[in-house]
Amino acid sequence: MSAQHAEATHPVPPPPKTVADIRAALRQGRGFPGDAESFEADLARALDASTPADLHRGSQVLNECAGSIAAFSDPEFDAAVEEGLDLIAEIKKRRPLP
Repeated sequence: MSAQHAEATHPVPPPPKTVADIRAALRQGRGFPGDAESFEADLARALDASTPADLHRGSQVLNECAGSIAAFSDPEFDAAVEEGLDLIAEIKKRRPLP
């Protein structure tokens, strides 16, 4: 488990719901490396490709980034990833690739 999650004793903040919430969370460091830069670039590309009647691409970018922030903020995330990697390693040991 990472130090960031091991030392967390405060409640997990709610997931961001607005563009302003996402930007604030990213400024606070609640994201994976590169999230802030990729969020702004992805959002700009999505909005540039959208029509006023269809902002679906922009919505996808917002949902993906909010999910990334929620995962980063979850104190159990690191343990779940480690468990998954351990399971994959065990499966590979039992059934080596040809």
